[in-house]
Amino acid sequence: MKVRIRGKQSVLSLLLIFFFLVPVFTRAQELWKVVKITDGDTVWVKREGQRKIKIRVWGIDTPEKYYSRKLEREAARCGVSEKEMRKFGILASKHAKELFDEKGRMVSIEFKGRGYYGRYLGIMYFIDGTDYGKKMILDGYACVYRRSTKEEYRKAQERAKKERRGLWGLNYSLMKCLCR
Repeated sequence: MKVRIRGKQSVLSLLLIFFFLVPVFTRAQELWKVVKITDGDTVWVKREGQRKIKIRVWGIDTPEKYYSRKLEREAARCGVSEKEMRKFGILASKHAKELFDEKGRMVSIEFKGRGYYGRYLGIMYFIDGTDYGKKMILDGYACVYRRSTKEEYRKAQERAKKERRGLWGLNYSLMKCLCR
């Protein structure tokens, strides 16, 4: 028995192939490899054949890992030592590394422009579609950035706070001060 493809069927077949394969190729081109995790809300990413760029994760804020004026201000405002504040930053960075080790280092990025220090701002998604920023908040290692408008981030923070996840379970009053 011979199968004969008619003109309309072959055009339809080609269109179906086009619509199913193009998104796969497009998604593959949009993937970035995380090459360095500076801290919980800042990472370096790179695409094949391009230079690496620094991304400030849009919509979240994590405690500082390195000594800085921001760390000093937050420690003073929250009534803890700089050492305690830095410990939280190190734990948030460690959790970020664990997430990337678990979910993979390939991400897609929804760019949101550039921030105050010239870094690119973006929402990062793992291959499985998980929003990295929301996951950090939900796990209790990040706060909703004060200018964020994502309601789902605020709900994730309330859940982490209520269930005392991550850093919320270690020092609730410090996280409450940081996530004000």
